[in-house]
Formats: sequence, structure tokens, C-alpha cells
Amino acid sequence: MTSPSPALEALILLTRVNAEATAALDKALSRVGLWLNDLSLLGLLRDAGAQGLSRADLARALAQSQSQTLRRVKPMEKLDWIARTDAGNFRLSSHGRALELEASGLAANRSEAWLDGVLDADEIL
Repeated sequence: MTSPSPALEALILLTRVNAEATAALDKALSRVGLWLNDLSLLGLLRDAGAQGLSRADLARALAQSQSQTLRRVKPMEKLDWIARTDAGNFRLSSHGRALELEASGLAANRSEAWLDGVLDADEIL
């Protein structure tokens, strides 16, 4: 039996690291009722500013279909985290901005702690 190629081994390792990092961040973000995927969406809208993003642009940025994007956004609209511009684009509401700021801080702290526990300084460089 042959062993997996180095490229395959690297991708398997990246998948495992991604799963572990996501789980660590999801646990931290659960304190404010979010998942990492939610924070990613809110961060895209934060970066878009007051003009927001169209459903098509948001879907493209999230690498998902427009219907999947709408299913993710609708509950956030009901919670007043996301609002619509006059043009119909999605943007962060004031509540959404505050939540995104708090969640980003939690995620940043947890990321640093997770990386400190997983990687030695020699492995990072």
C-alpha cells in the first residue's frame, strides 16, 4: 500500500486544523449567540459600510448561492442585526455593528489563545 502524497497529507492536515479552529471560535462566539460563519457574514457587511452589499455580491463573497445567503440573512434581519438600504442592499444595523464589534473581540482573543496552545513560536516562523 502506498502512503498518501505530501499534497494530500497537507490538505488533510489543513482540514483538521480548520475544524479545530472553527470549533474553538464557535464555542467562544456562542456567548453572543453567533457562529464563526455568522461573524464572517457580519464582517463582510461591516467592510461594505453604509451602502451595504447586494444579495448577489454577498452570496459571491460567501461562496454560496443567493438563496442560501437569503436563508442566512433573514433571521439576522428579524433580530435587527442586518437592515436594508433604500436600494435593497444588506447592511449592518446599529445593533449589528455593536454585535460584530463584540464578537470580533471575542474571536480575536480566542484565536490568540488557541494559536498559543497549538503552535510553538518555532512552528509559526
